[in-house]
Amino acid sequence: MFNTLTLAALLATTIGYRPVAGAPDELTSLPNDLLAPDGELAVQDVHPLLTLRNIQQAAPQMPAAAFPDFLKTARVTAATKVLQSFREQKQLTGTGKRLLQDLPLTEASGAYRDKIIRQGRFVGLALKMRPGMQDIGVRVTAIGTQFTEREPNFRLVVLHSSDLDTPVAELEIPRIDRVYFEWSKLSQSIDLASKSGGTWYFGYYEDELSGQAIRLDQNLQQRPGQCCGNAYVQYDKWSPYVQVLPFSQAALSDDITYQSNTNWGLNLRLEATCDLTQRLAGQVPSFAAAVREQLAVNLLSLMAYSTRDNGLADKTKALALMELNNRTDGQPGLLTQLSRTLKALDVDISGVSATCLPCAPKPGAIKFKSIG
Repeated sequence: MFNTLTLAALLATTIGYRPVAGAPDELTSLPNDLLAPDGELAVQDVHPLLTLRNIQQAAPQMPAAAFPDFLKTARVTAATKVLQSFREQKQLTGTGKRLLQDLPLTEASGAYRDKIIRQGRFVGLALKMRPGMQDIGVRVTAIGTQFTEREPNFRLVVLHSSDLDTPVAELEIPRIDRVYFEWSKLSQSIDLASKSGGTWYFGYYEDELSGQAIRLDQNLQQRPGQCCGNAYVQYDKWSPYVQVLPFSQAALSDDITYQSNTNWGLNLRLEATCDLTQRLAGQVPSFAAAVREQLAVNLLSLMAYSTRDNGLADKTKALALMELNNRTDGQPGLLTQLSRTLKALDVDISGVSATCLPCAPKPGAIKFKSIG
């Protein structure tokens, strides 16, 4: 759904600390990258117990020089917890999606009579993401081949249009069967989102084959008609996300041409998931309050359950525990406040991507259907 490490590192830098003026023995200096900018809330603004001195005395024993690194890690941990909570909410409401899972481009295979005469070309399948798919991550997970011979030394070359002279990958895919279609799962999937835009080329050099490729007579650029069995069902699943173009490049030529009536003996399995990393990176302000409260709760919990044996830690334990939990007069503690803030993320951020984060249906909502 999104890259937690990337987003947590980004969110962590939006939350800062601030020395509390007038607090006894308060640390007076921190690295600039840990300080809250002027005019913005710091974690110390969540609760007065969160002085740097109190945090330091409750934290595990460490040299003073290591304390800034502890504070950095605490921020990342808080951001990670908020993102995990957000992910769980989306999965519970059904709005976090796996769109494709190891789906082949087609279930069909070519007829043996449709052998392709080798002409020294570089041939294969080109893949291009559809416009507006910035929230979708598509990966190639397996390669299918259909050749007349076993081809134990078959090599698939993966290129990207940003640099056609330098392969992104060269995959050794030994075939152990003749004639029949054979699948080879990749040890590491090829992520189409690892390059920005452009076209991916999955191909091989005909001169490296000992036999011939078997052609599948299906136009991968167009939706098959219903007279072609259920091939259209397969096409309808992957075609909203990628465009597939069979291609060839003649020897000693820079020109790539595209065909519509062959697959060059190749097939691909695709996986597609919602990848909202970039989209959510633009929604950082929506997470700020939750990360700040989560960090405050984590630090107060550290104080409440500290194993340090010092007078200051002992004094803050009971106070921190009281502030975390609801009071007898009904006033919510910080744990309850945090829970409410985390739930509000579903309201603040839902709908940023129509494909991957549609607005979750409200409880008790009534659906109307037309009659007739």
